Amino acid sequence: MEGAVGGIRWSAQGEPRAGEASLLFIHGAGANRAAWWQQFAAFAQAHHVIAYDLPGFGESGAVDAARMDAQMVEAAADVITAAGATRAKVVCQSLGGWTGVRLTLARPDLVERLVLCCTLAGIAHLPGLHSFAEARQHMGRQGPAALALTESFIHAQPLMASIYRQFGAFNPVADPVLAERLFAPDFLLPLESLSRITAPVLILAGEHDPIWPPAALSDLVPHFADARMVVMPGAGHSPYFEQPDAFNRLIAEFLDLDR
Repeated sequence: MEGAVGGIRWSAQGEPRAGEASLLFIHGAGANRAAWWQQFAAFAQAHHVIAYDLPGFGESGAVDAARMDAQMVEAAADVITAAGATRAKVVCQSLGGWTGVRLTLARPDLVERLVLCCTLAGIAHLPGLHSFAEARQHMGRQGPAALALTESFIHAQPLMASIYRQFGAFNPVADPVLAERLFAPDFLLPLESLSRITAPVLILAGEHDPIWPPAALSDLVPHFADARMVVMPGAGHSPYFEQPDAFNRLIAEFLDLDR
């Protein structure tokens, strides 16, 4: 099933179930909703699974620069409703975390649990900001997508690496002004706001993530009301793609899913 709401394109598989939260996957800057195909394959037989293109990505409309933070929340909330869900277990990667945390703060009625994978999630956290600044020196024009896959994965699975790069090729050219806005001091969420998130939170970090390694994210845990962190051995910035079986097991356990 596919659809569009407010210029946002989404895909869903499986049927909504009464009393059960759906799964909502929110992609990062180097991808779009198609990147979650290995999660759809794992979970859609037993669950209602949804993914969408963030504003400015894939087939979705452009980012509204004047109200980007509100647009993030509205797009996610509208997709949940349009896909027939009433509540979601939200899984975010990298840029997707900016939306995931904001959605959970603004619409706690919609979010049952939250997974933050390899993401600073738009939080004013100095170790994460410093880590991104260092990684940025190695990104070039591709931005974070240049560091999305580990070198070992690229050499071992060149076809899969090529498939990953195709996701980014279908995205519009990123506006550097909007990218800078994501890290502007007045756009980042203060650490003290995280205590208002009562939904359980899982922070997943890749052992070899060059953008946000475990040390850049671990201090976020105590700022949430209920959070824990798991480091994925050997993983880089995109464990959902490089290590789908391990990633899927971890989120299934945390989200209390049958597969």
